[in-house]
Amino acid sequence: IELKTELDNTILKVFLTTPLKPGENITFKINFKTYFDTGSIRNRMKMFNSWGYKHYDVVHWYPRISVYDRKFGWDTDQHMDHEFYGDFGTYDIAFTFPNHYILDATGTLLNKEEVLPAELRTKLDIRNFKNKPWNEKPSVIITPDGTTKTWNFHAENVHDFALTADPTYRIGEAEWNDIKCISLVQEPHAAHWQNAAEYAAKVIKVNSEDFGMYAYPKIIVADAQDGMEYPMLTLCGGFDPGYRDLFVHEISHNWFYGMVGTNETYRAAMDEGFTQFLTNWTYERIDGRQRVKYSPKSNYVQRFMEPDYVRNSQVYSGFMNDAAKDVETFMSVHSDMYGGALGHGGGYRHVYMKTAVMLYNLQYTLGDSLFKAAISHYFNQWKFAHPYMEDFKSSVIQYTNVDLNWFFDEWMETSKTIDYTLKAVKPGDAEGEFKITFKRKGMQMPIDFAVVGNNDSIYTYHIPNNWFVKETKAIVLPRWIGWDKVKPEYTATVIAPGGIANVIIDPSTRMADVNMLDNNQKFPIKYRFDSKIYNPSDWTSYELFARPDVWYNGYDGIKAGVNVNGNYMDYKHIFDATIWLNSGIGQNYLDTATAKSAKNLYDNLSFRFNYQTATDHFMKGSSINLSVKALDGLNAYVLGFDRKDISGKNKVYMYFKSMYRKGLNDLPYLLLPKEWISNQLNNTINIGLEHVYDYAAGTGNINIGMRSTALMSDYDFQTANLNVINRTRLWKLNLNTRLVGQYGTGKHWANESSLFLAGANPEEMMDNKYTRSQGFFDPQWAEIGASTNYFHHGGGLNLRGYSGYLAPQLQSDSSVVYTYKGQTGAAINVE
Repeated sequence: IELKTELDNTILKVFLTTPLKPGENITFKINFKTYFDTGSIRNRMKMFNSWGYKHYDVVHWYPRISVYDRKFGWDTDQHMDHEFYGDFGTYDIAFTFPNHYILDATGTLLNKEEVLPAELRTKLDIRNFKNKPWNEKPSVIITPDGTTKTWNFHAENVHDFALTADPTYRIGEAEWNDIKCISLVQEPHAAHWQNAAEYAAKVIKVNSEDFGMYAYPKIIVADAQDGMEYPMLTLCGGFDPGYRDLFVHEISHNWFYGMVGTNETYRAAMDEGFTQFLTNWTYERIDGRQRVKYSPKSNYVQRFMEPDYVRNSQVYSGFMNDAAKDVETFMSVHSDMYGGALGHGGGYRHVYMKTAVMLYNLQYTLGDSLFKAAISHYFNQWKFAHPYMEDFKSSVIQYTNVDLNWFFDEWMETSKTIDYTLKAVKPGDAEGEFKITFKRKGMQMPIDFAVVGNNDSIYTYHIPNNWFVKETKAIVLPRWIGWDKVKPEYTATVIAPGGIANVIIDPSTRMADVNMLDNNQKFPIKYRFDSKIYNPSDWTSYELFARPDVWYNGYDGIKAGVNVNGNYMDYKHIFDATIWLNSGIGQNYLDTATAKSAKNLYDNLSFRFNYQTATDHFMKGSSINLSVKALDGLNAYVLGFDRKDISGKNKVYMYFKSMYRKGLNDLPYLLLPKEWISNQLNNTINIGLEHVYDYAAGTGNINIGMRSTALMSDYDFQTANLNVINRTRLWKLNLNTRLVGQYGTGKHWANESSLFLAGANPEEMMDNKYTRSQGFFDPQWAEIGASTNYFHHGGGLNLRGYSGYLAPQLQSDSSVVYTYKGQTGAAINVE
């Protein structure tokens, strides 16, 4: 029967001629067309070249009936780059491929002896290729002869069906509890996939034992240049040990998405967030707290590379970096309302990170054993069903018999964060008694804390935040019931014979406190050598780095010093300080007068100090910065404030800047000594707006600014300027363009701040360690005269052909002057 239909983009409504009553059934026959591409967007139908063959990932390939659930009735959300929300059912699928293809799919292969007989299976075994060089051309095991094979699969209690096929696939197998764990790897990668099936079996075992038994007969991990989950099939990539966390994540989706059939379109946190939690939980159970990696070849890198703790990199760091900056991290948001799932932009990564952190904080709140039992209960209660977030909440509360509404309300419905402070530690009235005061600045939580005695003894305490007390060996103190502005402080009375050496809030670091610097009586600080080897920020401590610093210029000679820098999460209290002792050794390029009478009058000491910290509590996205230096003959001071919007692409800024060279002995440092007058204050106020943007072929930024001389300045000038830079990719070329313009007024201009025709002015050159002083470049190269010269520094109008040249300029009275700087001008630069 031809039925009336109504098509709305990805939703097809079918009008039945008679109602379908309970207990009845109906069969639909649908003609449809699907297609393959590179898999660059989330339709995931992927086809790519695999050593001369076509690799196929057959996923999201057929029309499926919408879910009818008790929350929405029929699910009519459009399919917009997310996984489908599907209903459970039974699938009988037959796929016909050319005879040389090896494939596997969701479900049980019914005609294995026909399409994959034992002799062929032996030839395809992954162990045959354990010594094959990486990416070496694959062998031919099945010669294509123009015939086909039909592979028959049967699957039950799944809400999707997917398949992967490749002539170069080789097969590994392991087994746990009668569950077959299969690896499909392209032959050129087989040497580094030898443990793939066994590792998949470990994941199945841990998840089954800890959270609920795997209900399907098999799991496949496939080498498919991807990272995606389907029932019984995961499309992965990479090689051991780097693929381990990917395996854990995609396989674990068969618990939260596969067996617990959540609606990712509506609330992606329900599958991605729970799976991200399992990713870390299961990885730690298999391999321990540190990520398994190949050791770096460099002994230096190996020495200074710190352990990669999986819980930080997979869960906490991503959340804490945003939460500490007060970036909105709502979970109860429709998945299509984020900036985009691809790249985890626009807050989407907190679908993963915040949900996983929430679950660890639930574990912290309930205690280990009750939490684990509650999650297992939720899984078993909703296996092969369609829960929503409120169902998870109800399941945990009903099972534990604990009022957790406060917990779920704050974590799921708000963007509040946790921030407790150790406010004071004071002696009490009795001997060995101490009063410890805590302050709550964010959401409420129970508090675990440890007291470290002067005799190295450790006393642990627990402060409940309601009538529930978790299973703990700590001393339980009276309840702290309060929220928001209700009872924000609490004083605990403890006994510590011999005195207190330190107090630590949450020694387990599971509680996601956004400012750990005030969680200890002793300031938590880590001292490190500044090796310049990248390590992730440590959100539990302030990091302080130090290194020797040797530099050179033509007047100070060799400068020997030390650099100290530090930060908290590269966000708060960021500073960089360097101090040098100047030796005069190796002086160069000194003019005759300086060499004769001022050779030893260089500064004996130089220093530079920069500081920046976020001021989000004052204004979200804001920060202040301070800079002080006495370096290369210049005393300079900057005090500024800026604010970025939530996207980070727009910034307003303002700063005060002061520059001063106290005497003639400060001028020999310069490449252009005639362009700076000593004993003159150049004070300015600067304000502006900066916007960065992306477009299809590149990136760009716009800067609009104004500047005016300020209080106590010896000069008088004002400018308005525009700077637009675009970096465009044209095939294999990079095209950079710059539009610059400045309008200037004033009665008394500072030479060093003028608009230079050929490039940067002396003020701009002070920000470059190679040009802030002569020594690396001969000052004669920068001289300006009747012919061009060698030296050029980007900036100003940036007309490079005029470097070092006095350019003729026609005046309004028809006279000609020769110049290289001015107050007003515009230019377009292309390279």
